[in-house]
Amino acid sequence: MFNEAEYQTVWMIYLAAAVCCWLAWTQLTRWVGWWFIREPLWILMAVILFTPSRVDPMEPWQAPAFIGWLLETLLGTGGDTAALLAQLALVGSLATVAYIGFVCLRLGWRHWRGGSTAA
Repeated sequence: MFNEAEYQTVWMIYLAAAVCCWLAWTQLTRWVGWWFIREPLWILMAVILFTPSRVDPMEPWQAPAFIGWLLETLLGTGGDTAALLAQLALVGSLATVAYIGFVCLRLGWRHWRGGSTAA
């Protein structure tokens, strides 16, 4: 398999590519005029790209959960499909709760400052 240096290098390359994909996604969804639709799309893509999951429960190696789920679904191995989806659902729900808290703070700030609610 990989030694530790190769593993870290592969993850750094993946994270750089994922950040570039996420930034491209933000530019592609920039045309959506409503922030309450555009920003959850950004959160969804961030969860898909940046959620790691263990490949093998006995090994310390991790891989992107969505890519692991996609490969298991397409190749039909089906061993960890439920675990990978559960990991994605957990991270997605935590990101949603954090985003709702952020939206409440933003709306409260706009109300307190007396500004308009249009973005």
